[in-house]
Amino acid sequence: MLQIKYNSNFKDAYYNEIANSKAFKFNGLTFEEYYNKYFKSKLHYSLKDILCGNFEKLTEIKNFHGIKYKKDNSVKGLFNYDKVNSQKVKVLISKLQPKISKFVEENIEVHTCYFCNIDFINKFKNSKSETKNAFTLDHFLDKATYPFLALSLYNLVPSCSTCNSKVKRTNELKGLSPTSEKFNFDEKVKFKTFMNNKNLHVEKSEDFELLLKEDFSNDYDNYIKVLELDNRYKYHKDKVIEMINKRRDYPDSRIKELSKITKKTEEEVKQDLFGIYLKEDLHKQPLSKLIKDISEELDLI
Repeated sequence: MLQIKYNSNFKDAYYNEIANSKAFKFNGLTFEEYYNKYFKSKLHYSLKDILCGNFEKLTEIKNFHGIKYKKDNSVKGLFNYDKVNSQKVKVLISKLQPKISKFVEENIEVHTCYFCNIDFINKFKNSKSETKNAFTLDHFLDKATYPFLALSLYNLVPSCSTCNSKVKRTNELKGLSPTSEKFNFDEKVKFKTFMNNKNLHVEKSEDFELLLKEDFSNDYDNYIKVLELDNRYKYHKDKVIEMINKRRDYPDSRIKELSKITKKTEEEVKQDLFGIYLKEDLHKQPLSKLIKDISEELDLI
């Protein structure tokens, strides 16, 4: 739902973090050196392409290999996100999930789930002053199906446990990931109430619909369906009712009046009344996209 923003040196820092990792079974080699010696001829692509290629590059790699490495335990053992030794998989390096999670925690803004914008996934200090976080890292392209993408930076989406573990699980989302520079869900898909009541008399949630609708295409239909967004947002109709009732109480004339009294701009008054968020701040508060879209529908912005 929300595009992830990365800083300029993020990619290089991530690559160095993983590529320079060492393990006992690497016999003194780094991850990069071990990959180049034993796996590059097999997987065709450079380690940098696999670890730090943009989402379009990852899609290219996925399509090139398909599912032929789905059961390849040697690939799973090298690109070890969260596995421990088992009869099936002999890991070559200890699971890298803790290191990757810490890296994301320190280098990406994590406030709300990038998939749904419903739940906070923020970091916090515990009683021992240790930094912890509430996010899970979802593999947009399933790591069990494409094990060579298990550590890929642009395949990792900071998300809530509901999105990751309860609705998406191993289902493949078709189309673009929030990690892609081309991800434009916010521009193309809007919350709509389809209200015909111009007087804004709404008393209960049954009085209106609340659906995500995309104009002139269906690029994100699968995304909405797999993540159960329409069904999950029905619970938040009360927020929409609150906004509708407040809009009825504060028509444009009243907002202008408050602007003069408080010496604030009309936009500032609307922000105070309705909590409207700018596009660049949508990731910071739960339901911010819902609030923004309904604000547009109510002619507030």
